[in-house]
Amino acid sequence: MLTIAISAAITDLYRAFYGHDRATATTYINDNVVLCVLEDILTTEESRLVEFGSHQAVIDGRVAFQTGTQDAFTTAIENLTARRVVAFMSANQTTPGCACELFFLESAAVMHAPVGARP
Repeated sequence: MLTIAISAAITDLYRAFYGHDRATATTYINDNVVLCVLEDILTTEESRLVEFGSHQAVIDGRVAFQTGTQDAFTTAIENLTARRVVAFMSANQTTPGCACELFFLESAAVMHAPVGARP
């Protein structure tokens, strides 16, 4: 099933980039939107920062990190859905440690339109 494959790919990326394998994911697809909801995302170091009141530092670090790794995330979704990602957004929350990875896909109608028919 596609949603399970996307969840696995995103948690694999989290494991590779953040260095822990606690994150779990659930993926939802609706037309041109793919939403991957992750839980238990914080590293041990990030959890300590949150305990000391540095929530914003954790969020800022994750935003910077997502900006640098967005190609890996969009490529994974494009490979699994066989559709182009036209927009990607990431949101993080420190308490609880959760995130949403949101992908907007190219319309299936645009994808199958004859060459030259795209707007």
